[in-house]
Order: sequence, then structure tokens, then C-alpha cells
Amino acid sequence: MKFSAAVLLFINLFTLQAAPAADPETLIFTNVNIVDTRSGNLERNMTVVIKNGQIDGIAKVGLIQESRKIRVVNANGKFLIPGLWDMHVHSAGGSAPAWDEKIIYPLYIANGVTGVRDMGGDPALLEKRREHIERGQVLGPHMVLGGPFLAGGKSDSQTIAVNNPAEGRQAVVTLKNRGVDFIKILSNITRPTYMAIAEEARKLKIRFVGHVPDTVSVEEASAAGQRSIEHLTGILLACSSREAELRQQRLDALAKKDFKSYSENEMQAVSTYNSVKAHHLFVELTDNNTWQVPTLVWDSADAHIGDPDPPDELKYVPASVRKQWDPAKLLSATTPEEMAAKKELASRYIELAGAMHHADVPFMAGSDGPDPFVVPGFSLHEELELLVQAGFSNAEALQTATFSPALFLAKLDHYGVIEKGREADMVLLDGNPLEEIGNTQKIVAVIVRGKYYPRGELDKILSGIEEAAAKE
Repeated sequence: MKFSAAVLLFINLFTLQAAPAADPETLIFTNVNIVDTRSGNLERNMTVVIKNGQIDGIAKVGLIQESRKIRVVNANGKFLIPGLWDMHVHSAGGSAPAWDEKIIYPLYIANGVTGVRDMGGDPALLEKRREHIERGQVLGPHMVLGGPFLAGGKSDSQTIAVNNPAEGRQAVVTLKNRGVDFIKILSNITRPTYMAIAEEARKLKIRFVGHVPDTVSVEEASAAGQRSIEHLTGILLACSSREAELRQQRLDALAKKDFKSYSENEMQAVSTYNSVKAHHLFVELTDNNTWQVPTLVWDSADAHIGDPDPPDELKYVPASVRKQWDPAKLLSATTPEEMAAKKELASRYIELAGAMHHADVPFMAGSDGPDPFVVPGFSLHEELELLVQAGFSNAEALQTATFSPALFLAKLDHYGVIEKGREADMVLLDGNPLEEIGNTQKIVAVIVRGKYYPRGELDKILSGIEEAAAKE
């Protein structure tokens, strides 16, 4: 990648003729190591020019003199990655209460998460919050919104009830007209309704994602055009040598609201895992480009509620929410045997993700925060570590939160890579994430929408969040 002559001339003239200004109009990183998230390679000792919120040029060039209109950051020994994306959050509702927007959204930025895919909540609140961020009233990430869930049962502020095919089709039309970025479905949808939603979504050219209902096989969902499967729902069942039998048992348990038997059913799927069936399934998912967002960190957090030494980042969780996360309360109806099963399943999901990745099934990173002990921002880094544990290379894990989300969203011309013309959303690190994925947490600075937040400023943001959270 090279500067055009015009860009080089611009830098030289700008340095010589800079006029006084309150804030630098151009930000330049020198001597920085760029992580190429397309190839997984490293470009050493580069200069990156940021102007008007975009990457204006990248090259190997000499020293550039700082002026009042140019801020130069000597990033010698540092590593620059694209801003991270968390592809499964619920920032304004979902199963968790809505956090104050001035707590949850800056928490993402402080952790280098410059984009989120919000998977459902109060649509009016989500749209209002996104507007606040875009206007600069709240510091926060770019947001891709799905609006309310589609689910069986009754409608509420976060859900559109779809109990038959006609309701399913109408819901797709309603959400398309509302301008949502995608449609999210939940598990309790009948098979005819699911197929009607899939057909209408194809007709209107809007993506649908979410859970795979127990009335539909994973193969059918993939063939129907479901673009992403969340939490690996239905995958273990689809890999079982007793799939048909276990599916019926699962449906019977759900009809009786017998969630204990449902969990036991998933364990039976583990014990009857068939590698030949799994291989055929993974090939089909790969061929259909059906993405997976496994949210391994959610399973891990759920399986370790009550463990000693709670994470330090809990201090950024609103006090009212921390009360709801009380381990004694959360575990009051859970037996030791059930907790052991949760830990076993969490481990199996990690193995399953690794097997699917080995078969080239596409993945994106998502946390499902802020569910209990899944703290926004921090949890995405934990997800990346779990993906490496599953068998992803450091580069591949990093891609699931950078290049892959941009590819999935058809926004590679905006995000996901550090290339000229892209949005200036980046994270400067004090360690090479290609050598150790945990280095994504060694944040020196965050750049979002072209604005530079060095470590000292990020620490002030976190201190403010901690103070506000204690009062919430």
C-alpha cells in the first residue's frame, strides 16, 4: 500500500503551512506495526494518516513534523488493529435490564469495541440511543440493529408474536418497512411460521438470523437462508446419531416447560455425537455460508457462577444489576449436578466450535452481554481467548471480531481492515495479538470515528463509569 503523490504533497505542505487550530485536523501514527486482518500478516514500521474520520493514507515514510493541525503519535513498538466488533449484544433490553447509555456504550469504546450488532431489545430505545451516539451526545460504537425479536407467544415492547405463517410474513414486512438492519428469530417458532419468515425475508431481501427452532433442523435453516446461527443452537442435536428421537423428546419437554429435561437432552446429544453426521453438516454450513456466533463466553460465565474471585470488571456494572447477578440468587434453583452439566456443556461447545472452524465454517465473535457476568467490552476479549482455546489461531480469532463482521455486514469498504478510505476505527496495542490474543487487552489508545482516545483518557472514562455504576 502506498501514498499517492497528492497525499505526500499534502503532508509536506500541511506541515509547512499549518495555521492555528483548536484541535488537530489530521492524526498521524508513525513507526506503527499494522496487523493486516485480511491476511493475518504484519506490516512493520508504517505511517498511517487519519483525516476527516477516515484513513487518508498508509505508507513507509520518514518523520513528519507535528503542527497545530497535525497530531503525530510515535507508535514505535506498538500494534494497530481495526476496531473490534461484538456481533451479539443486547444493549437496551433483551433478557437483561437496560443499562444507562452513558455507562454501557463508553464501556465498549474503552475496550476497543467500536462496533456492535444489537440482537434485540426495545426498538424505540435502541433507535434513540443510536441517534444519540451518531450525534455525539454519547460516546459509543457503531450500531447495527435488529429491532424486536420474532417469537411465539405474546407481543411486548421487545417482541413481535408470530404464531402462524401469516403473522410471520407480516412481521417481516413490518420490520422491513421500519428500516431494521436484520431480523432476529427466537426458538419457540413453529415450523410453518419459520418457513414463511424465511420465504418473506428472501422476497424482501432482508437478512434473518438468530436461534434455530427445535421444529426445524440446522440443515433446513441453513438451506432456508438463515445467515447466522447464534449460540450454536441445534448444532449438537444435528450431530447426534439419535437426532430424531432427541428432537421429539426436546419438543415434549418444551411443551411441558420442563427445562431440566431440555438440558439433559443436550447432554444426551453430546454422548451420541456422530463425527460422520457432523462432517456432512459442517460441509453444508460452509457451502451455504451460514455464519456461527457461538457466544462461548456466555456459556463459560453461566457455568462458573459462584466461583471464587469474581472478575474485577464487575465494578463497572450498575449496582442494581450486580444485585440481580447475586450468585446465591442465580443458583438457588440449581443443583450441583446441573452445574456440573453446565461446565461439561461449556467445554463441549468450545470443542464443537473448534471442529466446525477446522471444517471452514465461518465464525464471528459475540458475547451475549450484558447477561450475568458477561460484562460489555471486556467479555469480547474473553470470547477471543476461548476461540483460541478452541483451536483458532491468534490471527483467525482476531478476524472473527474485525474482518469477518465487516465481510458479513457487507461493509468491508468501511470497517474490518486498516486500508485507505476506511473509517478511522482502530485500536493501538502494546503487544502483538498475532503472537498472543490476550494482547488485544493491552490497549494504548482507541480511535473511533477518527477521534483519538489515549490510555489516560480511556482510564478517565472507566473511572467515570465506575463512579456512575456505583450510583445506579
